[in-house]
Amino acid sequence: MLVSAVLAILLGLAQASSRRIHDVEILSISAIQVEDYTTNDLSSIAPTNVSAIDFCNITLTVTHPNEDDLVIMSIWLPPVDNWNGNYLATGGGGLIAGYFASRQGPGVALGYATASTDAGLAHDTVNRTEGSWGLKPDGSAHTALLTNFAYRSIHDMNVLGKAIIREYYGVKHRYSYYHGCSTGGRQGYLSAMYYPDDFDGILAISPAIHTPQTSPADFWPSVVMGNSVAPPQCVFNAYEAAIVNACDHLDGAMDGLISTYDPDKCNFDPTTLVGKSIDCSDTNTTITITSDHAEVVRQCLQGPADESGKRLWYGIPPGASFSGLANTAIVNDTITAKPFEAAEAWMKYFIFQDANYPAADMTYRDFTDAFALSVEKFTPQFGTLHPDLKGFRKSGAKLLTWHGLADEYIPPAGTTLFYDALLEEMGGVDASEFYRVFLAPGAAHCSGGYGPVPTNPWGALVSWVEKGEAPEVLFASTVDESGKTVSRNLCPYPSKLVYRGGDVNKASSFACEA
Repeated sequence: MLVSAVLAILLGLAQASSRRIHDVEILSISAIQVEDYTTNDLSSIAPTNVSAIDFCNITLTVTHPNEDDLVIMSIWLPPVDNWNGNYLATGGGGLIAGYFASRQGPGVALGYATASTDAGLAHDTVNRTEGSWGLKPDGSAHTALLTNFAYRSIHDMNVLGKAIIREYYGVKHRYSYYHGCSTGGRQGYLSAMYYPDDFDGILAISPAIHTPQTSPADFWPSVVMGNSVAPPQCVFNAYEAAIVNACDHLDGAMDGLISTYDPDKCNFDPTTLVGKSIDCSDTNTTITITSDHAEVVRQCLQGPADESGKRLWYGIPPGASFSGLANTAIVNDTITAKPFEAAEAWMKYFIFQDANYPAADMTYRDFTDAFALSVEKFTPQFGTLHPDLKGFRKSGAKLLTWHGLADEYIPPAGTTLFYDALLEEMGGVDASEFYRVFLAPGAAHCSGGYGPVPTNPWGALVSWVEKGEAPEVLFASTVDESGKTVSRNLCPYPSKLVYRGGDVNKASSFACEA
């Protein structure tokens, strides 16, 4: 279809949109024909051999009247002959609502009309990452952008994107899908809760749900180190290896992986390494692990606690890298905490609404107050402790999640908590009819790690949605440092992997046990 013809259709759409399509005002629409576009990171959604794609890029700028936001969304439309008839929405990560080309390209390569949105966050990538978009120029909270970021902009994009598909192809889409990880995973969960009819299938990986709790908790290791010592990463690396070795046996096999989804079952004592000397590449010296180092590790694993010692949230999962949330750097020969950027931004811009807030100087009491304030302020928009998926279940949609048990940013215990809470909220309904969670031993955040990672969860979701074939397991695989292939058939929570005998590198040697 000629770009001029597309624009004529869309301009007519824009003139009527604020009255009859949705509650946004379309400020501008552009259409650009793109040919032989080379798309990278094809594995980000599902395997495909296509790298050069053609599509029509429809870009919209919209606003919610009287809410002082400016949202950019993009829909990439493959040629009619290449379109599989389906719509795919994509999410973001950290404090970014959408990744645009890096997710749209793989989607179009698979044949989907693929959409992304920035939710109205500052269009400067640095600002979007650092979180300053959370404040208006006068220092007040930008509630419109927070609402957009929480759940609204994905829905806005869905309404307009589906309308554009209908106008462009002359037919309605067959199935509507969503793909996202981390913040993108959280966006998928909130879409299922707030707009249960938006999607037929949602793949939400490593979801950053329970945002009011998880976001401040991600800053906890920096608070611990700021009030004690900041060990070099070589110390944390030694502890990571020791934790895996201590808890490896919990699935019945010494396979280098911790398979338990309950972090408290890995009862590791950090004091066992006190006095151990290690060659440290960070400092080019030999370092002896101290009791202070052990206490920092204990608190990072335990998770944030109030002044009485009561746990507020989960800590770094046993076997996960400490470099995500307990990263350190050497500055002027001094080892200091290097906070996770999104967590520090949450403290400054979201909780305290102060760009100059001295987060590095927080006391334990300061943290306890900040955690409580985060829960109070953000539960109405982001809260997921009391999930309701009744509408999602009624719509016939499917929600598929996998989460690495060695996730260095988002504790998988939060995902299992959601599942358990959902069963309670829905009165014992068999959630597996529409919602399945798979936990991957040794897998890190969204991908990577040292354990097997699901190879095609997207294919599993599509088969579930379009053929009614619910995934009984998710096949996962990786190649370890020695070059050996390690595979597992991941189990749907709450069942767990148990060793049955044979080669510990093969999926066939393990079974799922209720």
